[in-house]
Amino acid sequence: MGKLEGIWNGIKNFLKGVVNFIVDVIIGILDFFRDVVKWFKNKYLDPNRHTPFIGDENKIKDMLKTAPVKDVGLFKGVYDQQTDEITDMAVVEADELDAKTKEVLGNDALVILS
Repeated sequence: MGKLEGIWNGIKNFLKGVVNFIVDVIIGILDFFRDVVKWFKNKYLDPNRHTPFIGDENKIKDMLKTAPVKDVGLFKGVYDQQTDEITDMAVVEADELDAKTKEVLGNDALVILS
């Protein structure tokens, strides 16, 4: 099973057992480095074990079963390759994504970060 397939399966399994998860609401524009990169850096991830990723909430909102409150949403999480589970996740909703986040996501629903 590839990393992407593992992440999708992990998201599905994680959401089955989760009632509440973190939702950050940003008034204004989401900043990739402040709101995404810093969040992952604060997790002190092991690159041999953890796979950080982000996803476009609008493209995967059916999986999340939530209606976005803001115009855009970003799903960010950590996939643990050893346990085949999503260990951390959060949704960030904002009025707009910054240029770097748009560039990183492109047209993809899910992007593995390195």
